[in-house]
Amino acid sequence: KTLGNKLDRQYHALPHVAGTPFCLAVADFHAPGSMVWSREGLIGYLYGMGAAEVEVNGIKRAVPTEITRLLGPSDFPAGLFGNREHRELSAVVFSNACSIAKFNRVGTSGGLAPEGLRYTRLGQLFDRRPGALRGIPFCLDITTPEYRALWPHGYEPWSAELEVFHNPYARHKLPFDLVPEAQHWFRSESGELICRAFYETSILWSQTVIQGATDPVLTVEALSKVGPADPDT
Repeated sequence: KTLGNKLDRQYHALPHVAGTPFCLAVADFHAPGSMVWSREGLIGYLYGMGAAEVEVNGIKRAVPTEITRLLGPSDFPAGLFGNREHRELSAVVFSNACSIAKFNRVGTSGGLAPEGLRYTRLGQLFDRRPGALRGIPFCLDITTPEYRALWPHGYEPWSAELEVFHNPYARHKLPFDLVPEAQHWFRSESGELICRAFYETSILWSQTVIQGATDPVLTVEALSKVGPADPDT
């Protein structure tokens, strides 16, 4: 509804916008912890596509599924990028880490860690191996070399969770080079949904826990207790 309301305002027709790529940026704060699952919901809504885990010849695989309506009492139609009706919208920009935790991590991982505190990030990494069906659990102190090595900068960059979802029917295509460090999603002519990432590391969801320096160190086993319904705090 938020995207629909923005489109109804016809921003693309304004003199300073007309004839250029028009994008909308969104982040989900509508409920506690919503950012850990709204990413998948957004992909399904925009492209009308999802995935289901099925067993084929004894092997579990992910197969594409069509999404026509959103779950819930509103029964809202899915597939905003499914036809030319919204071709004036070039792309939707999204991040699941528009939080105070992001500000804390960037500075802390860059060498500005406050004394007496430990910042631990836990969540799931995108598994790029062919056929992977689950994310890779991780739990890392963000001041450690292991965490900093996840990105070529040697610290967590601002653009790490930034994603751009391109409209395949857009009248004015958004150049990839405009947001070079983002993770870009687009649909090929054959209908396949393709992701082009700048960083090898892609975090599906996370939570940042601030502790005292002498508190017990968190481990990856903590994921089973925290779960993906907790917010990026």
